[in-house]
Amino acid sequence: MITFTLLFGYLYLSGCSRMKHKLDDRGNVMIQETSEQIRKRFLELDVDIEPGEIERRLSDLIERFKVPAQEAQRSVVSYFLREHKIKREDYYGAMQGETSSMRISDIDQAEQWVSLHAKVVQLWESTSPAIDQVGLIGDETGTIKFVKWAKANLPALVEGKSYSIENMTTDEWEGRFSVKMNRTTRISELDEEIETPDREAQLVAIDGINESGKWINLRAKVTQLWDSEHESIDQIGLIGDETGTIKFVKWAKSELPELVEGKSYSFENLVTDEFEERFSVKFNKSSSIKEIDDDIEVGYSTTEFTGAMVHIQDGSGLIRRCPICNRALMKGTCMEHGNVDGIHDLRIKAVMDDGIAVQEALFNREITESIGGITVDEAKEMAVDALDHNVVLDEMKKRLLGRYYTITGSILDRYLLVESVQLMGGISDHEIESLLAEVT
Repeated sequence: MITFTLLFGYLYLSGCSRMKHKLDDRGNVMIQETSEQIRKRFLELDVDIEPGEIERRLSDLIERFKVPAQEAQRSVVSYFLREHKIKREDYYGAMQGETSSMRISDIDQAEQWVSLHAKVVQLWESTSPAIDQVGLIGDETGTIKFVKWAKANLPALVEGKSYSIENMTTDEWEGRFSVKMNRTTRISELDEEIETPDREAQLVAIDGINESGKWINLRAKVTQLWDSEHESIDQIGLIGDETGTIKFVKWAKSELPELVEGKSYSFENLVTDEFEERFSVKFNKSSSIKEIDDDIEVGYSTTEFTGAMVHIQDGSGLIRRCPICNRALMKGTCMEHGNVDGIHDLRIKAVMDDGIAVQEALFNREITESIGGITVDEAKEMAVDALDHNVVLDEMKKRLLGRYYTITGSILDRYLLVESVQLMGGISDHEIESLLAEVT
């Protein structure tokens, strides 16, 4: 089995190399297409820019400095606007004005300019000064999350009112789409009311929650209360029923009764949310809480998997998290709260193989420190000394790849959330290093 597993690891890494070449090819095509779009728009403004100059700047930002494609495009456009003394509204105004009103269900890609006729279904509490308003907007086809940046200086949206909202950009995170309102967005209130899907909440079991943005009712026990690290959050923790547990957030402005750990409640009008393929529920002003006499028995299910760690995915090692929502930062930016001072953390996103099947697994900080032999403080020192945080990930790969572990935890979609781990007997460090040398 060991030989098969190591062969699988070799094939896996080889496949990753081939996939990288494919991704590079798609990246080059994307850069060329974006460059042509920029050049075409400047030609409409009687400015002829060499395609190679646009491509070079895009390529440097995207491939060399790892700037997100949308931000790289904006940066390149801004550079040439300054060079040729063209106003931003002259460039963007006409181009974005071509966006026609579409339905929410038609939004299927990121970095796209869209306009919507929609109703403000719900406003959430903003936990970042960079965000003016955040919540859900909807039309007859569905709902979608929106973020309105504070710097956009746009009119305030009112819950329950309908608007024509022009020139928003679409975004995507973990398969979920959202829209962003910026300085070029235009908002005007509509006289007619936009119809939205019926949001009447239904009583569900926790293991039946499989979609975000849904209104639900639950009968559950409070199993854990965590310390709230933000003044806008009244309570945060876990609730559970016979089928499992789920994270909850109760906003301070919801003015709801205090929950007590160990007590059971009937919850009505909660809204589901999802992050990194883990669902949660949020309490808001429409929610209600009623203590019940029943002592709800909470179900916990665990899975065990034994296999070799054949790959450690990107996003592992030393990372920074948002101090407000705990999301991992991307280039120092939180998808929810913008630029924040991140908190260091350690994690491993691994691929395990038992010779028959593979299982992706998430290791939290405590377990990562245990099996990797590196604490967060030591990882920070390593990154500072090397001027590169990837040195931590590289060291973890040397220490962990090829070793056999038995891991236990709960399955959440494609990941096993590791709660305990045991190192199994296997091949020697010398054998591991020799095999890794062959495939790297």
